Amino acid sequence: MQFLYPIGLLALAGLMIPLVIHLWNIKQGKTIKIGSIALLGESSRASSKSFKINDWLLLILRCLLLVLIVFLLSQPYFKKTASSSHKAGWVLVDKTIFPSVFKTHRKTIDSLLKKGYEIHNFNVGFTQLTLKDTASNETKQINTLSYTALLDAANQLVPSATSVYLFADHRLNRFGNELPAVHYKLNWIPINQADTLSSWITTYAGKKYEAKSNPSHTTYQALNSADEAPINIAIQEAPGTTDSRYLIAALKSISSFTGRKIIINPQVGKADIAFWLSDEAVPANFKSSIASKGTLFQYEKGKLIATASFMDIDGRHVKLSKRIASPNQAEKIWTDAFGNAILTNEKTNDLNSYHFYSRFNPQWNELVWDGLFVKALMPIVIREKNPYDFGFEDHQADQRTFSAKQQEITEINTVGATTITIQNESLAPLFWIAALLIFTTERILSFRKKTDYVKN
Repeated sequence: MQFLYPIGLLALAGLMIPLVIHLWNIKQGKTIKIGSIALLGESSRASSKSFKINDWLLLILRCLLLVLIVFLLSQPYFKKTASSSHKAGWVLVDKTIFPSVFKTHRKTIDSLLKKGYEIHNFNVGFTQLTLKDTASNETKQINTLSYTALLDAANQLVPSATSVYLFADHRLNRFGNELPAVHYKLNWIPINQADTLSSWITTYAGKKYEAKSNPSHTTYQALNSADEAPINIAIQEAPGTTDSRYLIAALKSISSFTGRKIIINPQVGKADIAFWLSDEAVPANFKSSIASKGTLFQYEKGKLIATASFMDIDGRHVKLSKRIASPNQAEKIWTDAFGNAILTNEKTNDLNSYHFYSRFNPQWNELVWDGLFVKALMPIVIREKNPYDFGFEDHQADQRTFSAKQQEITEINTVGATTITIQNESLAPLFWIAALLIFTTERILSFRKKTDYVKN
């Protein structure tokens, strides 16, 4: 037994009250003078007191009543510990494929059900399923939510450290940009797809490609044989810097991926895109070398700010160490963690200008080391109406899967399956019942004693 407010036990000092009342409950006698003895000499006065306790039972009951009141003030409780080492878990499976999954993994699912596992739909709401759903003939609706979103949502419903068996494929297109972190014990059982080869037609920058996909990779092959005009790119950097080598490597990757010919610093003709990698102002002759409706990407000069932040590019984060103070009026393309502009865009009648408030330099940021660098430059180099998905589309028929050696899901706070629950059970009702019984007994005994005294 423990007390919520132990300081209340100091009130036990009140036990002295009934004891003092019992010991000093002595009535003073009255002296009555009688006339026949008035002439006799008055003897010396003498008095006596007895501190004898006459009724021990009443004293004990009253003391117990005070003790119970003190305990109630201290709010006693009993700490109860419940441990469960065989807690049932969840089975997650998409309802639309549950019949085929049950047919293939019947022994595993039956074994889990005998252990008390519940089957839930791996979709919004996570509704509970039964074996009757294996015979369902409902129209199949494709689940378009990513596994990342669903596993994150399950964190709100599945108790921590609970064992969860998930029956789902390992296709990359079902995940978001980040792998989820879960607080339950996830056992992923991959299901085999009937078709592991697929193809589709897609269009990039006005050019049609045939995509062919299998579990290991996806390839694109151009269909139209007409030669496209090359992309002329001019690059000018400040003396003593080597930022251009990172940019050129990314441009070559874009050329290899898209099949578009890219000419860097052409000897003749105007540039479609120009990169000015210098703190100095862009000279007029460099701007005049850009074709009409072309693009200018330029470094901005200003107050240097050291920061421990990141660049936000299409929802992905890249470490940022330095930046240039930037205005907030322009259209922001890339930002830092605080919403400050890192790349802005403005369009005029003859020029599409990008203003970069950092550098293509590892001392400024880690963009040049990240595979995101190529994707980030893609909409600038290959001008497309829908640039953010260009060359990196998420197609439903994409068959690529995780490698068996690749870490998939991060588990947090999953120390073990044993769940220990500590509950504080209040003992106040028992003390109130005991106090009522003792008070009733004390009143009955006290009333009887007064009645006997009157009779005598």
